[in-house]
Amino acid sequence: MNIRVNGKIIEIFSGARVADVLRKYSTITWTQVQKGSKMVFDGCGHEVALDGELSEGAALVVKRVLRKEPRP
Repeated sequence: MNIRVNGKIIEIFSGARVADVLRKYSTITWTQVQKGSKMVFDGCGHEVALDGELSEGAALVVKRVLRKEPRP
């Protein structure tokens, strides 16, 4: 099946989860998502879980998370 990640089409096995597609898309991005510096959203802008199921033609967007520094 084909999943779009940040505009790039990734061909992956049927039944793949969000984590599977991210690992195939980019190991660097996958690591950043695991560490919390990036988050994954669906095509409508809703955050998705890494174990979330995907269907043919789904679109994912990976965005950097802006962390606010605590004020002293």
